[in-house]
Amino acid sequence: MRKLLTVVVPVFRNEGSLHLMYDQCRAVIVEQLKDYEYEFVFVDDGSDDGSIDRLYELRDKDERVCVIKLSRNFGQFAALNAGMTKAKGDVIVCMSADLQDPPQMIADMCRQMEQGFDIVLGCREARNDSFFRNLTAAVHFKIIRISNPTYPRGGFDFWMMNRKALKTFVDYPDVIRSAQVDILSMGFKVAHLYYERRKREIGVSQYNFKKRLTVALNQLLSTSYWPLRMASTMGFVTTILGFLYACRIVYLKYFDSLPLPGYGPIIVIQLVLGGMILFILGIIGEYIWRIYIESKGRPIFILDEVHESCHEKEEPLARNRPSSNV
Repeated sequence: MRKLLTVVVPVFRNEGSLHLMYDQCRAVIVEQLKDYEYEFVFVDDGSDDGSIDRLYELRDKDERVCVIKLSRNFGQFAALNAGMTKAKGDVIVCMSADLQDPPQMIADMCRQMEQGFDIVLGCREARNDSFFRNLTAAVHFKIIRISNPTYPRGGFDFWMMNRKALKTFVDYPDVIRSAQVDILSMGFKVAHLYYERRKREIGVSQYNFKKRLTVALNQLLSTSYWPLRMASTMGFVTTILGFLYACRIVYLKYFDSLPLPGYGPIIVIQLVLGGMILFILGIIGEYIWRIYIESKGRPIFILDEVHESCHEKEEPLARNRPSSNV
């Protein structure tokens, strides 16, 4: 019996690349994966261009295409997880619609899965981006690796998993989370495939610096306590330094008969301490805000329209609390 491969694709302002992306992925599956049937699950994340019309065109052309339309823009990971809850495949691959991740790797990923792996990661070992984008990405991944040493050095947004891993992933109850970190935390057998990320030829990336910073904070704060440990360490070190400086002042006053230092050092100390206190309060505030969002328990995405594919091999995973980079 042939296995079913589901390709899950979040879509946001990708009208120019959708047909080409579909054609390339389908060609790889049909030509190189003879033992697999396929379905596509496209999730329109509130696009304000012609993306949804292009998706309807694909649905009319191929009944193995499922189109999900969210009521508004909820973020890439919310759209991704909306698609994962509707995936029916034995094997599920998640990828972007911008063609920066090579569809040819789908066949290589399937071969790795056939060797007994539960998850296969498409890891970026090179990027064709601007200097600033490469620099910030390198800093981001280096920080993430402090608390997640198994995180690939170049990061990943392209992965494949079997249904066992999918069910575990979707069943995570968190609202604010990092899909990549959660994948690595599940404990299943993981394989790595390395590739050079293509330069984007169609459209413009919607991931500006603010969105990338939000993703970085979610990956860091939702899975690690070390920023709080760093804050407490800074407070301890500052206390020790303050005590030593106070001892120096007492010594100068009573043993060296020297006048007390002027206002300069005092102002510097106040500025440093004030900045450190605000920094530590900011870290605590980020954690408290995430606790508040988690406690509300609201659904992260809202479905507007769903056009199922023709496959009925597996029932979709009924869940409406997937994750998002809020």
